[in-house]
This record gives sequence, structure tokens and C-alpha cells, in this order.
Amino acid sequence: MNDIGEVIVTIVLGLFFLLTVYVSLNTLYYVILTFFGFGSAKRDYTIMEDQTRFLILVAAHNEEKVIGSTIDNLKNINYRNDLYDIYVVNDNSTDRTGDICREKGMKFINTGDKLFPREGVGKPAGLQYALRYLGFEKLADQYDCLMILDADNHVDPDILIELNSQYIAKGKPEAIQTYLDSKNSANSLSLGYAMSYYITNRFFQLAKYRIGLPNAIGGTGFIVRVDYLMKHGGFRFHSLTEDLELEMEIVKDNGRVLWNHFVRVYDEKPENFKISIKQRTRWSQGHWYVAFTNFKPMVKKLFTEKGKLKILDQMIYLFGMARAVQMSIVVIGILAAIMYGLATQDTQVLSTAGERFIFLIFGASAVSLLLFTYQLFICMYYAIKVDTNHKFKFVRMSLSVFYYAYTFIYAQVMGLLKWKQQHTWVKTEHNKTARENP
Repeated sequence: MNDIGEVIVTIVLGLFFLLTVYVSLNTLYYVILTFFGFGSAKRDYTIMEDQTRFLILVAAHNEEKVIGSTIDNLKNINYRNDLYDIYVVNDNSTDRTGDICREKGMKFINTGDKLFPREGVGKPAGLQYALRYLGFEKLADQYDCLMILDADNHVDPDILIELNSQYIAKGKPEAIQTYLDSKNSANSLSLGYAMSYYITNRFFQLAKYRIGLPNAIGGTGFIVRVDYLMKHGGFRFHSLTEDLELEMEIVKDNGRVLWNHFVRVYDEKPENFKISIKQRTRWSQGHWYVAFTNFKPMVKKLFTEKGKLKILDQMIYLFGMARAVQMSIVVIGILAAIMYGLATQDTQVLSTAGERFIFLIFGASAVSLLLFTYQLFICMYYAIKVDTNHKFKFVRMSLSVFYYAYTFIYAQVMGLLKWKQQHTWVKTEHNKTARENP
């Protein structure tokens, strides 16, 4: 190899080494987090008398297949009736969603009446319309917290009891996210979704809550303080992931997003590959938009204000690639190092610097692979065993997680390429009216 070729290869290896180091540090950070996810989940608050006033909004667009069962489920909520109201946000539906609400005696808001101009797209625009309809500026006088649910969601009966108690005991934080469970896990795709959520719930959400880091808002099953939301313009967000955008706004305001491990919201996971890819591409588009638009203010905050660990944690979360992407980088690094070793047993191909990079890439990748293995198998087994009633099936569950993770790569890439396009909301179809988990 000539001198120019050696220089080019060395530079490429050096850049790949930096990428490998980033993956290794990212993986190490999340592995350290998992250590705080083990052990029994114990309430750090006492159950209190019903006091908090809740407004529950159920986002629904053409949900005639599931809205009836959701309404029936919500009628089982165990809380003082005068302290909460539920409205279905019937967002431009062309099916019987509104009729079903009427038949079941559920209050609903029909955005098709067009009493207010539409602000934004998709779900957040429908929610914003509902806030306008209900009085907007006056809502903080009527309610303490707003809960957001999707039309397919079922909830535990004591969800408001737990949230009321935690909200009061923890000094009225800006937001609380509840445990996100699954209605269904019949095929490999929906099972992969469910397994991913179970691992995240315990080894990301619960772990972060225990050490005081901001939790992630998951799009449904969360409450946000009404006065805070109204102060910031309601659900007038710019991205396709209003949940992540809201989370970042709270963190930048030095607010708190907490986690509740004791009540659950059950939602339907996609079983159709095409529908799933559309959903995850939307997630990725919105995620990258929030990441790029928040980079400068988060960096500024990192160097000028207190709470640096919380800001750094959020930046790692914003710019962390999908786990499957990171795993692929690790595998490529190991294979490249092995192939180089086999091909150059008797010849000198690279410069000394290039050989060092190969050695370092192999070492960092091998460590990362070991950490990935721990996260996948040890953490998955523990989360399923402790937090669910699933029977642990090693092969099927592992393959499902890999299937879910590696099909996420396409969505991540497409989301990155289209991150500026935040004007088209893709609806996820729902049809499950009952929990189908084993």
C-alpha cells in the first residue's frame, strides 16, 4: 500500500475508532443505569386521600373498533367522581367514534366542528383544540393535572389514586409517566415491542427515577401539570413527537418528570410490519427534530447552569442511536479486526497507527458486545420475571427483540433523512379491545 493509501485508511480507521468509543461509552452509561433497576419496586410515597383534580383527554381519530372498550374500562376508575372529568377528543373522525361515545354516555369534543383554527398536525393538534374548547386559560382554575391517553388504552382502576398520592407527596412535579404495558404480544413483532417496553420500564425509567434523573414521557399514560402546560401554550408543539418535546421543555425549565411503577396503561402494539415501520419512522422523525433543535440550548445550559448531569443525560438520550445501530457498529468492528488479522499474518499492510486503531477497535467492540449481551439477556429475563406474568421463553423472546430492534434501523435512517418534515401525521391502526397477553 502506498503512503497516500495508508494515510486514508488510517484516517478512516481513526474515525471508526471514535465512533466505536462513542458507542462503548453510551453502552457503558446505560449499563450503569441498569444497576439501579434491580430489586423490588417500593413506593416512596404513602397513599393519600383523593385531592388532585384531573382532566383526562383521550385522543381518538377513527377509532370505532376500540373506543367502546376503552370507555368501558375508564368507567372503572376508582376515584372521587367530582375530582376528575374524561373527554374523548374525536379528532376529525369519519366513522362511528362520536356515535359510540354518545351511546355510552361519554363526553366528547368534536374537532370537526371547527370552532377554533387547527394548531399543528395530528394528535397534539386535536388535544390543543380540546384545550381551547374547554376554556384554555381557565383550565388551571378547574384542574391540577391533565392526563393524556390514546383511544386503545386500558388503565388500572387505581391509576388516579396512585398519581394523586405521588403528585402530592413529591411536591407537585411538572409531569409523571406511568408504566407502559402491552395489550397484545401474539406475534414476533408485537412481542418484540412488549419486551422492549418491559426492559425500558425497569432498567431505564425506574432506574432513572431512583437516582433522580428526568424520566421519559411516553406519549400516553402520563400527567402534566395544567398550570405549567398552559403557561407554555398548551399542546402547540412543532414535532411529530410532542411527548419528547414536552419532556425537553420541562427539563430546560429545571422541572421534574417522575415515574410511577405501580399503575399501568395498556396499549396495543402493531402486529403488521408496514404499520409498525410507519409508526417508528414517525417516532424517529420527531426524535431527531427535537434532538437537533434542542442541541444549542442544551449545550448552553450544560455549561452555564447547575444540574449538569440531568442535562448530559438528556443529551445522551437525544443523540443515542438505536440499539441495533450500535450493535451493528460493534459487530462490524469485531469482524473487521478479525479479517485484518487473518489477512495480514505474514504481510505488513497498515501503518503502525492503523494497526493500533484496529487493536483498539477490537477491544472496545468486544467490551461493548459483552455489555449488550448483559443488557439483552440478564435485564430482559429479570424484567419479565419480576414485572410481568409472561412465562420466560428465551429463544422466542430473544428473536422477537432482535426482530424489533433490527427493523428499527430502517425507521431510524428514514427518520434522520426526513427530520425536517414534521407536517404529516401517520395514524396507527387499532383493533384490540381486550388484553391478550399470556
